[in-house]
Amino acid sequence: MRQQPNYGIIVTIHDQDLVLKYEVAGKFNNLKVPVTYVFVGMGAVDKLESLTNVIVARDLIDNIETHKFLVDFTSWYACARNNILIGDFVSLIQYDVVISSDFATKSAEMMHREPEGILGYIPEEMTNRNFIRDNMGYAPLREACLAVYGFDIKPLLKMNLKRSDDKQWPATNNVAMHRNTLKDFVRWFTPLAMHMGNHKPVGHAFERAIKLYSILSGRKNQYAPGLLSHFQMNSHKTQNFKKDQDYLHDLLARNAEPPTKP
Repeated sequence: MRQQPNYGIIVTIHDQDLVLKYEVAGKFNNLKVPVTYVFVGMGAVDKLESLTNVIVARDLIDNIETHKFLVDFTSWYACARNNILIGDFVSLIQYDVVISSDFATKSAEMMHREPEGILGYIPEEMTNRNFIRDNMGYAPLREACLAVYGFDIKPLLKMNLKRSDDKQWPATNNVAMHRNTLKDFVRWFTPLAMHMGNHKPVGHAFERAIKLYSILSGRKNQYAPGLLSHFQMNSHKTQNFKKDQDYLHDLLARNAEPPTKP
């Protein structure tokens, strides 16, 4: 029997009360793999001092927590630049997700089959207008790539869509990869992030940069729909909608989907 790879989960979160809710409810207990919370932002953390599975990003020597609109990338940066122990393979997930009971086992199996690739949990079509054409993150990402690396992403993405068998992209910032891939992505994206600066569109640019990096580095994208669903809580208010925070936080803590409407 093939041995499972060394695998863990990073959960990016910014609310200490929600961390405690998750821990009391045992949201991740059935996964039987290490789960580490990376606390981002400048919120209070006084209630978390006794928890050994919480890393406060702003307390690390190398952090970019002043750039809040980079959203989950600040967590990825913290892990990669401070040599956080995350195992050979890691699922990097957002706090506002519900995951399946076989999330860890299926993720580990898929990454073992494609160790150099990037696994996405919510695939979307690249032809969808929200990928680049109608998204606020596209223009700053395109400009940054021109300024920092000297190439235009528009013809590259069009050519890839035309020639590649993979016409999807790993939407949201919920993905999994080898730790060396994570370090390389952080190395590549950090100059782009710093060029774009701390503005609302950059989190959307980061999300689309995952596919761009996959293309540039020749890394295959795998997709695992059904293992994770994303509540899209819009915590940084970069989009024009609001949600019932208390109700959805209770569901998230119980790892439960909202009831379907008749």
